[in-house]
Amino acid sequence: MERSIITMLSRTADGAMLADETGRVVAWNKAAERLLGFRAAEVIGRPCHDVMRGETLAGQPFCSLSCAVGHRLGCGGGVCNFDIQTHTKGGNAIWLNVSSLPIPSRKKDRFLFAHLFRDIGRQATVRQLVNELHSVLSAPAERPAPRANTPSSLAASSDTVPDIPTTLPLSRREREVLQHLALGERTTRIAETLCISTATVRNHVQHICDKLGAHSRLEALAIAFHHKTPSA
Repeated sequence: MERSIITMLSRTADGAMLADETGRVVAWNKAAERLLGFRAAEVIGRPCHDVMRGETLAGQPFCSLSCAVGHRLGCGGGVCNFDIQTHTKGGNAIWLNVSSLPIPSRKKDRFLFAHLFRDIGRQATVRQLVNELHSVLSAPAERPAPRANTPSSLAASSDTVPDIPTTLPLSRREREVLQHLALGERTTRIAETLCISTATVRNHVQHICDKLGAHSRLEALAIAFHHKTPSA
């Protein structure tokens, strides 16, 4: 079974790494080689955390000897999906979306974990953008609470939150929602402030993400505040 799994993974367009119950790499496909630059001979037998060296958005180590993903999969958890930043063999930073899943084995005390990963290149600058937004996203703890039933709670914080560029393909209401997101407000608070339902807020957020090509609220904020207004 293990050989057939390795054969199957070798054909996938995603980078694929197979690790055993000790966390050591037992298979590495050509797509992984193209993405990260390491040949199979360079990684097989090494601990997977030493190969991937993943970090979180906040720059904290994600891959480690005490792998939380491996523990979850080993305890019967389902597929795990997450994003990490790592580096190619040449030292270039690269963002990967990873899907990890347990692989059954007929051998007693034998566990295999498949890690499929793909380049999320357009999000490669998210970490830098998150750092730029850090002061904005931490502003709620420092700013006064907005007054209820006002046309917009943004007036009190307009000196803290950058204006949403009018060149973005967003409606006025969508820009308002995006600014509230930048203040770190939750869906229910935004709904109360703008006197709309939580479902309407979620719809606006989905429309914002669709229009900006973002996969999350954080990425939408990063794209919006990093947007360059065309020169006149």
